[in-house]
Amino acid sequence: MKSVTKILINILLVGTVFVACTTSNSTISDTESDNSEMSESASEESGTSDSESDLISSLSDIYSSNNNEVPNVYSRIKKEREVEVDLTKGYRIQVYSGQNVFEADTMASRFRAWSDTTITGYQAETYTFFKTPYYRVHVGDFHSRDRALSFSKLVKRFFRDAWVVYDSVNPYLVPDDTTSIRLQEL
Repeated sequence: MKSVTKILINILLVGTVFVACTTSNSTISDTESDNSEMSESASEESGTSDSESDLISSLSDIYSSNNNEVPNVYSRIKKEREVEVDLTKGYRIQVYSGQNVFEADTMASRFRAWSDTTITGYQAETYTFFKTPYYRVHVGDFHSRDRALSFSKLVKRFFRDAWVVYDSVNPYLVPDDTTSIRLQEL
C-alpha cells in the first residue's frame, strides 16, 4: 500500500511540473505578442513608421561602428603625464650605526657642533633612531641622490664612515637646488 502511495505522489508531482512548464511557455508567447502590439501603438502615437524606426536603427548602428581616426598631426603630440612625486622620500647621510645608544647620541651632538662651525649654506638636521638591532644617526634631507652625494663628500672629511641612504625626509628641510653647500673658509 505504501509503494502505491509513493507512485501516485510521484505521478502527481511529474504532472504538476509538466503543467507548470506548458503554462509558462504560453505566458511568454502572450507577453511577446502584447509587446509587439504596444510597440506598434507607440510608433503610431509618436508618428514614426516602421521604415523610420528601421532608418533610426540603421543610423545608430552606423554611428556606433564608425571608426574615428586621429589625424597624424595630432598623433605626433605626446601627452605629458604628470608624475606624482612623493616629497617625503629622499636621501640622508648615515654617520653612525651601532648598538650603543650613548655613542649614537654623542655622534649626533658631535655632528651638530661640527656642522655649525664648518659648513655654510645649509644647516643639516640630525636624526637618531633605533632600527633593530642598531641605533643609527642620519643627517640632512635631500630629494636628489646627487645632492646627497656631494654633501656626503664634505661630511666624510670628518666622519669617515658616512654614506648615503634612502630614507624618509622632511620636505620642508630639503635645501633648494640653488643653495650652495660648502665648507667655511678659515
